Amino acid sequence: MLKLDVTIAVINWNTKELLAACLNSLFKAQPLVGFEVRVIDNHSTDGSVQLVERDFPQVDIVENAGNLGFAAAANQALRQSSARYVFILNSDTEIEQDTIDILVDFADSHERAAVVGPALFNADGSTQITGRNFPSFSDSIMHAFLGVLWHNNPWSVRYKMLDWDRRSERSVDWVSGAAMFVRREAAQEVNFFDENFFMYVEDLDFCYRLRQKNWQVYFYPQAKAMHHIGKSSEQTSNKMIVEFQKSMYRFYNKKYQHSWRRFLKPLVVVGLGLRIILLISISYFRRVSAGMRPKPSKKEV
Repeated sequence: MLKLDVTIAVINWNTKELLAACLNSLFKAQPLVGFEVRVIDNHSTDGSVQLVERDFPQVDIVENAGNLGFAAAANQALRQSSARYVFILNSDTEIEQDTIDILVDFADSHERAAVVGPALFNADGSTQITGRNFPSFSDSIMHAFLGVLWHNNPWSVRYKMLDWDRRSERSVDWVSGAAMFVRREAAQEVNFFDENFFMYVEDLDFCYRLRQKNWQVYFYPQAKAMHHIGKSSEQTSNKMIVEFQKSMYRFYNKKYQHSWRRFLKPLVVVGLGLRIILLISISYFRRVSAGMRPKPSKKEV
């Protein structure tokens, strides 16, 4: 029997069909290393749990009594695992063949690699932007104001590393939590994800704290996954816009605590507030132009 190298933890909330595709991709990959698959379900009401029990009996499932958020669900996987690595996946991802073995080999050969992020692609094959710099204060403010309408402004280019084609291996500041290969020893050292982040920015904060402890974060494009971006939260898009900005505010509050209260706090409050208004307005007009009227959310996040 193979030793347990990897726990593959899929975080799910009401994405039954995507979850099935994700799990199918995992077992189709047939990793050579010892692995287990665990679904952490945040109180789905769409039959996700029943699907796993019926179609994937080899998968362990953790049924939460409520939606605990991404960070808390990821921590459940990290704390419960006895493997060396935990591959945290959104339920709206599908991995490519050999990805798990490639990630294990890379992490084994880079002993200070705390996190490795695979290349992420859209369904049409286009590249998603994962692997970024930590946002400096100036980059944060200018990206917040300009990034929505002027995507290639200099501050967004620097923050999102838009001058890099994502075809080469690279040490980066942080990678997307949609597909995050984590060394469990490193996660334990920083006390796992900060569960005060309900949704969004927990990946940025996690990598920031790891880098503060001299661990490394890598982007490794030989490992690949498709990401149906945003599917687990698209039902509540306006609410998610607000949630993202709240999480960014929390991160800035942690990172810039020394000078925060006198100078940065009011600027960021105003900047993020204006960004929320702008994003919600854009979302509204896109729906109207598509012939859809925005509907109040009936889902609790």
